[in-house]
Amino acid sequence: RESVPEVKLELVHFDWDMWSDDILKEFAKAGLEPAKVEHLLAFGAKHPELQRQFPIIPLGSVWQDHDGRPRVPSLSSGPGKRVLFLNSGSEFHDGCRFLAIRK
Repeated sequence: RESVPEVKLELVHFDWDMWSDDILKEFAKAGLEPAKVEHLLAFGAKHPELQRQFPIIPLGSVWQDHDGRPRVPSLSSGPGKRVLFLNSGSEFHDGCRFLAIRK
């Protein structure tokens, strides 16, 4: 089992809906880079209750679905459970938090 290298992770919140390209531009201005899925899973294991409060998204891991649309992993919650799912990878509502790495 490989371990995830230790990095300084931060949750970033915007008080408005944003597109992924704009979020990445804001990250660059702030000296941040987007976390990847391995960081998300390690973060979720360390802070299991946070995803019950808001979706947590790492924009450093993007996949394309069968129709070519971008998808990103997201930690969230459903009725009485924690979930990991693929979220639309382009527009995000103001309730989301984005996992970032401090450079």
